[in-house]
Amino acid sequence: MKFRATYIIAFSLFAIFAKAQTYHFGGGFTYMNHFMFNKHVKFEGNDSTYVFSSSWGGGIMAAAYFDPGAYYFRKLYGVKAELQFSQSVQSYKVYPGNGLADAGTFYKFRTQANYLDVPVMFNFCNSHHQGFTVDVGPQISFLQNVRVKAEESTIGDRQIPELTKEDFKPVIFSGVIGAGCFYNFSESFAMIGTFRVGCSFSDIRIRREGVENYLPTRRFWAGACVMGIYKFSKYYSKRNRGYQYYKRQLSKR
Repeated sequence: MKFRATYIIAFSLFAIFAKAQTYHFGGGFTYMNHFMFNKHVKFEGNDSTYVFSSSWGGGIMAAAYFDPGAYYFRKLYGVKAELQFSQSVQSYKVYPGNGLADAGTFYKFRTQANYLDVPVMFNFCNSHHQGFTVDVGPQISFLQNVRVKAEESTIGDRQIPELTKEDFKPVIFSGVIGAGCFYNFSESFAMIGTFRVGCSFSDIRIRREGVENYLPTRRFWAGACVMGIYKFSKYYSKRNRGYQYYKRQLSKR
């Protein structure tokens, strides 16, 4: 069922891109703060706390816009698809003694799950030239690998969980929303910077038989995405007084 949904998304994107008027292609980097939320992790008692965790990622994008005539001060509406490599990294600090009352007795470990993320988002820009941009849509993620690594410790006995790729779902679905700025450097090149937030719709872990008091884990992330863009359109820019025309007009003010 999940792979059937992937085929439907791919076919829909092909149909959308075939009918579009303006296209953007590019690539860039992301810097995200990640959390793997689970109700077993608490900020009190003989338990553990979340530790701020961040990581880098990167990928490529393609966007298709429906703007007949493609005048530069016309608002842009379209669909953007990306292929992003991301590291979902979450560190935990565990207090095996008297909890936070004994803050000096702890050990820390990090769980890292690498994904190939494919967000498919509705995209809005308030003009071809520059301004505000919004992204919102679903995301499908394909698990690549999982690692658990011991970090800082003030004690000798550490019960680090033994998690592998087989303990996580191979495909998960999430929602993504972002907002930022779009700016043209020339007729063909631009840059987009957005702040994004995403969250998985369901558990990213697999519940094994015989495990008691199991609680689901959710993937959450927030951070910056910066991309360089190459763009082209089916329209004739000189006829429509494109980027260079408006650049000269603005310089006269």
